[in-house]
Amino acid sequence: MQPHKGLSKHVMCMKAAANTRLLQLRAVASPEWGPDREKLRAFYLALVQAKMCYGVASWWFETSLSDRERLERVQTQAAHIVAGIPKAANREDALREARLKPINEVAHRRALEYYLRLKAKGPVHAKVADSIFPPEHPIHVRLAKVQHLYSVIDSPEKPHDATVLQWARRVHFNITTPGGLKADAPEKDKKEHTMRRVQRFRDFDYQVWTDGSVVLDVSSGAGALVYPKEGRREKVVLGAGSLACSYRAECVAMEAGLKRLVEVIELSKTHRTRVVAFTDSLSLLMALNTGPAAVEDAILRRIWDLILRIVRLRVSVNFQFVFSHCGVPRNEAADKAAEQGNAKPQSYPAWITDIVTGVERQVRNEMYRAFEEGRMPRTHRSALLDH
Repeated sequence: MQPHKGLSKHVMCMKAAANTRLLQLRAVASPEWGPDREKLRAFYLALVQAKMCYGVASWWFETSLSDRERLERVQTQAAHIVAGIPKAANREDALREARLKPINEVAHRRALEYYLRLKAKGPVHAKVADSIFPPEHPIHVRLAKVQHLYSVIDSPEKPHDATVLQWARRVHFNITTPGGLKADAPEKDKKEHTMRRVQRFRDFDYQVWTDGSVVLDVSSGAGALVYPKEGRREKVVLGAGSLACSYRAECVAMEAGLKRLVEVIELSKTHRTRVVAFTDSLSLLMALNTGPAAVEDAILRRIWDLILRIVRLRVSVNFQFVFSHCGVPRNEAADKAAEQGNAKPQSYPAWITDIVTGVERQVRNEMYRAFEEGRMPRTHRSALLDH
């Protein structure tokens, strides 16, 4: 970077590269015969925005307002192409129709994620984070909106190496829905096919049922029940954090359930047993199904640590997806346990993704309040759709 030119040259290069790719996208975009809106959006994010926003967290806040506006105009052009609306349409309306964020919001999100990841790595990296993002940096204004909702950031875990793959082969994940039903199927059919799936595992030595519950920006709960074939049921209830999303709460519940299962198996000194874990979170099972060496989130690595620990006790482990809220008794019991977790202390370490999403939610809510109170002019779209 040449000091006398600042970042203008870099911005112009990014703009030129993005414009070239926008021309290619425009050539295949047509409301009549072209790809649908979601496919165009995916292509734009991968081919244009990824290029334009490369390393944006490090240089965006050092650019001039005029340079930022140049890139915002590129984003607006893309929104018109993706949404297939006239060029004269309002910028905010076009971005909402295309489900695209202003570049300024993209930069804030990436900078915030980078800052939090550095802070989570330990004191040495935390000092680096504070030097890159000093107290007067704009991201601290946003972070202050949710800082009272968490106390600790979930720290990264050591990745698994290839040696664990031989053990992982002994774990089975069923990520199909019972009876091949879809989410909008009748509740009666969901219960019938889910109960059939559950009945296939009635002879297993242990059943683990987990569930999560979330009240946005207030509390979340995780509940896990361990049912031995013979003996007393074990129950775990805990808070999953005020910022936790549904997926995160499900992860916390699975971790808690497997922890208790390990304790029960080691205490009973039973080996060569069979275990089945039921959850209504398909996204969790799909994430775990990628394998111990592929997962990146700290909590998924901890869950895999527990799974491998169980497998090393010569226990076969089977994970099954079940439909929720369709009258399956043990799923309903796990759901009640998760709801009880909302009243527990919300001290579980926060997931960085949840913190960033919570910040964006607060910013969005402030904008909606500004619309309602008349402090921001309404666009055509907001007047019609009330958002």
